[in-house]
Amino acid sequence: MGVLKEIVISIAGSAIFLVLIWVFSRTARQATRLMATRVLGLDLEDTFRDSGAVASDLQAELDRARWVTVITSRGNDLQRQVFADTLRAGRGGSKDVRILLPDPDCTQQPDWIADREEEISAFDHAYGNGLLREQVRQNVTFLEGYMNPASLELRLYHLPHVGRIILTDRAAYLTRYQSNRHGHSTPVKKYRRGDMYDYLSREVELVWKHARRVGPP
Repeated sequence: MGVLKEIVISIAGSAIFLVLIWVFSRTARQATRLMATRVLGLDLEDTFRDSGAVASDLQAELDRARWVTVITSRGNDLQRQVFADTLRAGRGGSKDVRILLPDPDCTQQPDWIADREEEISAFDHAYGNGLLREQVRQNVTFLEGYMNPASLELRLYHLPHVGRIILTDRAAYLTRYQSNRHGHSTPVKKYRRGDMYDYLSREVELVWKHARRVGPP
């Protein structure tokens, strides 16, 4: 029994040691990357593997933000926990929230929703039959339940689906959509205020200006 106990303790100790190495090596990599970007005058704050990896960082940023603007494609993330407090704050008037989704009823050509669905259908065979448009409509309906003319607005755009941008008064998150994977499995880059933040802000403002209002002005 004594030998078995020593073996168990040894295995447990090795496992803990490996976990600590993994945690601190990731922290060290992040710190090194952050230091390098600041020395070089870049505004890249961090890079995340996908929407799951960025969730905790994004939620913390959303919680402390005074205002939030989101431009996205399908918009399913807006129904997940990471945005729950932000939407409630927008509905309650304690945070300014603006959201941009594709216009599922737009008759102008080209049909950018169909264009993006064609891309997705090449690797996900659940698509190709109008599912993406239906998902956008469902998310529009979901967001209409949170709308507050004074603090949470929704507008619909007619543009190519090339990325998701989440802006706050402190940071910007950019997901560049790829033709061979879903947006939620695509890397996310976080930028602090700087040149890239200003570029993304201007891009979003132009889209917002010309997007179709949902609800009363």
